[in-house]
Amino acid sequence: PIQSLVNLIIHLDAVYDIYVISSAFDLHEKTPMENITSGKWVDIMLPGSNSATKVWYVGKNENIKATIKKTVQQVKPSIVYINGMFTYHYVILPLLLIKNAKIVICPRGMIQEGALSGKYLKKKVYLTLLRMSGIVKNVWWHATTDVERDDARKLFGKNINVVVAGNIPKKPVKMVEYPDKQTGTLRLVYISLITAKKNLLQAIEAINQSGLNITLDIYGPVKDVSYWERCELAIKKSKGKIVYKGAVIPELVQTTFKNYDAGYFLTKAENFGHALYESLSAGRPIITSYFTPWEKLENKLAGWNADIDNMDHIINILAKVVAINNEEFNKYCDGAHKIAQEYFLEGFEINDYKKLF
Repeated sequence: PIQSLVNLIIHLDAVYDIYVISSAFDLHEKTPMENITSGKWVDIMLPGSNSATKVWYVGKNENIKATIKKTVQQVKPSIVYINGMFTYHYVILPLLLIKNAKIVICPRGMIQEGALSGKYLKKKVYLTLLRMSGIVKNVWWHATTDVERDDARKLFGKNINVVVAGNIPKKPVKMVEYPDKQTGTLRLVYISLITAKKNLLQAIEAINQSGLNITLDIYGPVKDVSYWERCELAIKKSKGKIVYKGAVIPELVQTTFKNYDAGYFLTKAENFGHALYESLSAGRPIITSYFTPWEKLENKLAGWNADIDNMDHIINILAKVVAINNEEFNKYCDGAHKIAQEYFLEGFEINDYKKLF
């Protein structure tokens, strides 16, 4: 979601004056992010943008309600874009406080069936109360896929105002640098948040059960501590084949993918999946589930879709990829790069965002 917003700003800052209000804290963290100034407007120049973006990081003891009120009075926004669904401070408060602006909500995949499966009852009650309260009656919805549009209509009514505008990704690399893929081995990488929705635990267990010569390096911030503790227990059973490497900054994600044979993401739900796209954009095929927009990957020589309800199917796919030789595997790298290029050229339309706003 953050990469989506960064790319959105870069593409639209010549058309709109953009102000961003965000927490100074990453999710579940008790200390603020490094190298930021909170409690005031700061200018941030994003790579590729035409002008600086005004950003306000909300500090630890700051009254977010007062900040939102003050910002509305000063900026007088014509459009307010709400990112996500399930926070009081950055979803409910703006909906309650802002009256004289067009409000757009982007669910970011949070209302997909797979995403709702975790804490299902709590989320279902929340969404029901949100609809019944009337505070989203006149908002506009930003869906990034047709599926997300349909999900929004199921939850909030078939007559809601909704515009489909595809995620804006990074540019693919210019030239594919092929890995030295060896027959009988496979070097996998996971770069994503660590939550139950991302399904890392099953990905680890599949490697452990396969008995194949596979290594997996895991990158990403831990967002669900109890879930990660279960992952750690499974990692210990891998006898050193699976290693946690910590987080990686966004600018180095494509470069990191190039150090491996393939990306590995058995996710339960993605409305886009920037990590999956960035693996493809770096010329690396992906092993993923059927719950992403990246479908029929094997037919396109770009990767493999696995049935995450069938562990044997996952292991069979791993065995198939392990057996591929270098020459054949390079074709999958080319196929991965090709579909990333196709999406970058045709998968989103800036005019859809202008229509939305």
